[in-house]
Amino acid sequence: MPKQKQTLIIPRLGTVRLSRRDIFHFPAGLIGFEQLKDYILVGSPDMEPLRWLIAVEDPTVGLPVLLPWYVLPHYELPAAYTDVTTYVPLVVVTLAAQATQITVNLKAPIVLNIRSRQGQQLILPGDRYSATHPLMLSADVASL
Repeated sequence: MPKQKQTLIIPRLGTVRLSRRDIFHFPAGLIGFEQLKDYILVGSPDMEPLRWLIAVEDPTVGLPVLLPWYVLPHYELPAAYTDVTTYVPLVVVTLAAQATQITVNLKAPIVLNIRSRQGQQLILPGDRYSATHPLMLSADVASL
């Protein structure tokens, strides 16, 4: 983790200045990226509601994410993660050339603890949520 301000060049998103307080540490990494532990959340008004979770150790690794309530207003997390003053849940978006083929992973949300700056990816039990839930986005978001 950077001790002072550090500049991170993110492909397709530009340059970001970050400090230790901008970083979320994932002790177990993320599914498929277990070796990458530190991430920042990047967004801009022209990309809303989409944001990018970018690996600090390898800024070519970035996951498009959304708050789950943009997709499913009644989305529920396990009780341990429902305090909105502590936890921010995100779901990973799988982008596609056709807007009708864009999906979102509701089954394995990423939860950020904004107090401790720790993160983890959950795998929710049961079949209530899908890893490939269809998502319709406006053309400007789908073109990212």
